[in-house]
Amino acid sequence: MGKIDDIFKTGSNDVYVVKDESGKQILLPAIESVIKHVDIKEKRMIVNLIKGLE
Repeated sequence: MGKIDDIFKTGSNDVYVVKDESGKQILLPAIESVIKHVDIKEKRMIVNLIKGLE
């Protein structure tokens, strides 16, 4: 999808700003139904794009 460009801290959960190679951004809330796995060592995150995030 791209690289995490920024992280917004909100009251209930963080929001990851992911930017692809063309500069398009997608906002991913840091919640269990979206963020499925984070591998810091490999710098990878598995996500589930729920309806409304596509």
